[in-house]
Amino acid sequence: MIVIGADGGGTKTVLAAFENGARIAEAHAGPLNYRVLSPEEAARNLTEGLMSLGLTEYQMKNASALGIADPSLDDAAGEEDEAAGTFYGILRSALPLPVFGRSDAYITLCGLAGAGPGTLVISGTGAMGIARNRLGEIRLAGGWGRLTGDEGSGYYIAAEGIKSALRASDGVAPETRLTTAAAEFFGVSPERPRDLIPVFYAEPAPDIAAFSAEVARIAEAGDAEALRILDDAAHWLALYAAGLVRWSGSPLVGIYGSVLTKNKRVRAKFGEELKAAVGEVEIEIPARSAEEAAALYAETELNKLNRK
Repeated sequence: MIVIGADGGGTKTVLAAFENGARIAEAHAGPLNYRVLSPEEAARNLTEGLMSLGLTEYQMKNASALGIADPSLDDAAGEEDEAAGTFYGILRSALPLPVFGRSDAYITLCGLAGAGPGTLVISGTGAMGIARNRLGEIRLAGGWGRLTGDEGSGYYIAAEGIKSALRASDGVAPETRLTTAAAEFFGVSPERPRDLIPVFYAEPAPDIAAFSAEVARIAEAGDAEALRILDDAAHWLALYAAGLVRWSGSPLVGIYGSVLTKNKRVRAKFGEELKAAVGEVEIEIPARSAEEAAALYAETELNKLNRK
């Protein structure tokens, strides 16, 4: 049996095909967030990624299901959700195999704890927490999106870095290397920071979240404002996790996404604050990747349908 899993994200998508549990192909594609892109563009990115897997015509024709760890969902797509309905409608019309979507948070939690209790905190382009208790109930924290905070995410770190840069330029906040870094990163002269205004409000919009890597780099060089921003992000992520751990009753905490898995300062501060709030916890990266967990989810859902 061949099953395909897709780990959708705000900046890229990772796809993999599995045959009887073994990974046989993988590929990368564009972002899948159809709250930012149009559903048509997100669906096109995914279908192009499927073609990039390099499966033979026979393998693709005999693939059993596609599972999607969807960055735009809190749960499976419903008819009341126009964007999700359009996205999945396009895919189901275009692809010769069943498509099953669930939130990337839910899928990755399954990769961490299976069907058992636990908490997962994701921080990549966006950020949120999800937990399952011993009754199988699910609870969420964060994940409201960039317009309403998305505290602790890469986008949040980048936006806070830009705000600090501009406030310093205005003379109403401490000087920071972020001012020069923001100008250079977005292609304007550090001597003319107000030239950033048309850049930020251009169509298409620039990749704001990518500036989070610059904030991290400047923090490593000891810039006080950049360090404060990273610590603030870790604080928010620990707040999400603490409430969910108390609710789930499990000490198992997974972390996922580049901010938590690659930024040593954010990860360390997150762990310190979480343990101070709830006591000892087991912090780990899920053993299964999100694309593998998505494939397993699709296989499980397909089996449910076949038993009916």
